[in-house]
Amino acid sequence: MTTAPQRLRALFVRRPHGVRGELRCESLGGDAARFVAGMTLYGEDGAAWTVVSARKAAEGDVLLALSGVATRNDADGLRGVYLCVDREAARKLGEDEWFDFELVGLQVVSTEGGVALGTVTDVEEYPEQSVLVVRAAGGAERRIPLVRAHVVRVDVSAGQIVVTPWAEDEQ
Repeated sequence: MTTAPQRLRALFVRRPHGVRGELRCESLGGDAARFVAGMTLYGEDGAAWTVVSARKAAEGDVLLALSGVATRNDADGLRGVYLCVDREAARKLGEDEWFDFELVGLQVVSTEGGVALGTVTDVEEYPEQSVLVVRAAGGAERRIPLVRAHVVRVDVSAGQIVVTPWAEDEQ
C-alpha cells in the first residue's frame, strides 16, 4: 500500500469563466459547497492560492475566484490544472468510498478459488467509472472496472480487493 499524500486533488480547472479571472472547475467528488472563501488551494507544482469566492454552477461545476488570478489570461493559464487541498481538508468519505491512493498497492484476488491476479498499480478515471490497473507477477496488465458487477469487496486494511472474473479472465 502507498503512503497517504500530503495533498489530494479536489478540483479540475476546465476553463476561464468571464473576463475577471474566474475559473470553471469540476469538483472531484463531494459537495461543491465545501469550497469557501479563505481556504487555500494548491497546484500540483506547489503554487498556492486563496479562494476569494466560490459558487455552484450548472452541471455540478464550481465557479472560483482565486487570489492572484485577476484576468481571463491569468485564468486561462490554469486551464487543465488540478487544484489540491491539504489531506486534513479533504472531503469525508462515505461507506464504500476510497481515495485512489488507498487502492494502489492492494492485492487483487479472484472469487474463483482466491487466485491472485496481481497488484493495483494505478486507478484510471473515465466519465462512466474508475478502472483498476492490475499488474500480474509476470508483468501483464489488465484493467478491471471499479463497479459492483466486478468488484465484490475492497478491504483497504487487509490490503485486498476481491473481484469476480468474467469470461476473458477465465482463459
